[in-house]
Amino acid sequence: MKMNLRNYTIRTLLKVTAFVVIFTLLVFTLIFLSQQRNSQRQREALLSLEHLYQQNISLKQIKDNFIYRDTRSEQLYKFGYSNSTIKHDSLIRICKENLKQIGNQYSYDQLDLIGQQLSTYNKKFYGVKELVQKRGFKDFGLEGELRAKIHAVESTVEQYKDYRLKSHMLMLRRHEKDYIIRKDMAYLDKFNNELQQTLAYLNPNSPTNLKTITLLNEYGKLFNDYVNLDKEIGDENSGALKELNKISEELATRINEARADLTKKINTSANRVYLNMLALIVIVSLLTLYIITKVGKHITKNLKLIQKVLGKMGKGEIPEPIKVHGKDEISGIELSINDLTTALRNTRDFAIQVGNGNFYSEVNVFGNTGELGTKLLEMRKKLLEVAREREKNLHENEQRNWLNESLAKTSDILRIKYEGVTELCFQFIRFVVQRTDALQGGVFLTKENDNGKIIELIATYALDRRKYINKTLDIHEGLPGACIFEKDIIFITDIPKDYTHITTGLGHSNPSCILLAPLVTDMNEVLGCIEIASFKIFDRVQQEFIKKACISLASAIKFNEMINLNEQIISEMKQKNHELQANEEELRQNMEELKTIREDMERREEELTREIQELKKILNGHEGIELVPKTIIRPLTN
Repeated sequence: MKMNLRNYTIRTLLKVTAFVVIFTLLVFTLIFLSQQRNSQRQREALLSLEHLYQQNISLKQIKDNFIYRDTRSEQLYKFGYSNSTIKHDSLIRICKENLKQIGNQYSYDQLDLIGQQLSTYNKKFYGVKELVQKRGFKDFGLEGELRAKIHAVESTVEQYKDYRLKSHMLMLRRHEKDYIIRKDMAYLDKFNNELQQTLAYLNPNSPTNLKTITLLNEYGKLFNDYVNLDKEIGDENSGALKELNKISEELATRINEARADLTKKINTSANRVYLNMLALIVIVSLLTLYIITKVGKHITKNLKLIQKVLGKMGKGEIPEPIKVHGKDEISGIELSINDLTTALRNTRDFAIQVGNGNFYSEVNVFGNTGELGTKLLEMRKKLLEVAREREKNLHENEQRNWLNESLAKTSDILRIKYEGVTELCFQFIRFVVQRTDALQGGVFLTKENDNGKIIELIATYALDRRKYINKTLDIHEGLPGACIFEKDIIFITDIPKDYTHITTGLGHSNPSCILLAPLVTDMNEVLGCIEIASFKIFDRVQQEFIKKACISLASAIKFNEMINLNEQIISEMKQKNHELQANEEELRQNMEELKTIREDMERREEELTREIQELKKILNGHEGIELVPKTIIRPLTN
């Protein structure tokens, strides 16, 4: 039995079509969402594995920072922890939480092994930390004992007036320092050889040398223990550090294996979703095509006239109204086309009036109630608003250009090398005050004293001149203390009389607003704050400029501190080098004097030997002369 579609309205046919398509889409959407949810969990697990891999790299970087930087910090040996150990503990905890989250999202046999290796890495890291603490630094640990022992030896040696013994001691200290700096085992052999030579030089039977020999033996044992502990710690290719790097590499390998396995599963799931989507598109397309074809044949017959009229309208023509016959849906469309034609005709007339500059001409499109009619009425208002909007955009561009230019000039000021941080801060606050047309400003920096942290006003600029004000505040005192504590801008406009003098210390003037901005570095370290007072209220762009400029100033101050510290270290190293060279020159001169004395003694000895030989010859000659008279006198006497 053939269905007659003319028995159903177009609305009913479209409803049936929509219901079938929506039901099909709903079924496939539920299947797709289920697969998509599973894929999402897998992608989240893969992202967590990526984070875990990056965290493993961060652990290695923290280990390197601990070995090459924190081991030279007294904080580790005083309190048993350092910045790197704190970061290490925090990152280990995050890694474990990350592993737990991955286990909830993704089933993989190797996750337990990854957790075990992570725990092993943590245990090994703390083993290295204990070895480093045992080895010590400066006055701590084994190095502190070594330093105390050599000072005791040097104090004993100073009692002797023996330059050779002092020379041996200088060589021992030199080999010790060379090893500590270069970690070369050749210096251990040189140290031990020099120690044996020193002990051999001292007479063990002498009571005065016995204490020195004992101290030297203890000093040598401590140094060898220090070297053995250094070997146990090792480096990238040996010792505990090598094991720690090996565990880190194995952990990275296992994480990569888990990533590869999960990536494979995600790709498989994505292919499955792709096939399901393809099947959904094919089925829905075929079903929709069939229904639309059937309904289209029913509708096309009655739309030819409408198509002809719309064709004229599509070419820009405004056709005559259609004569309507009947009350079906097609008739309703024809009535709507007639209304549209009338509205287009009125729109054309209104466009002509607007083109002539008459923005106040009346327009009647769809009774001025439809979207087009309302928009045409609004168009007159928007044409008037265009000019105002253009001026507003121009003002915003000027503000943006001012901000960029100000930040660029700030960077130029901060790049200049000044004599100290005080001059840098003054140049900065002078520029900011002048740039923002403010009344006055000051820079506060945090410092340490005997009572703890304080805030010191180090640079002040007011009324186009430099002000020298000595002022210190407690770390939590006043607005500067609050700004430093909160690490955020404080902006005050409701200022009572004399409020600035009481609270901020910027003088007796009464500004209209006060703005405080913290000096925060990229590492979220607060170095202080700036305080600016003005008769004008700071706008949003000026506040943004001050905030960003303070970040640049904090970075510049931190950079200058690092440069000053490096220059101080270089100066100390040069001074020590000069002292070593002077000692070496003094030792060389002493050796030359000893050599000269020895040559004089040998020459004197040869002269004395020659004189003795001559005296013996003279004595032998005198004995021969005396024998002659004796032989002559004896017969005469007889």
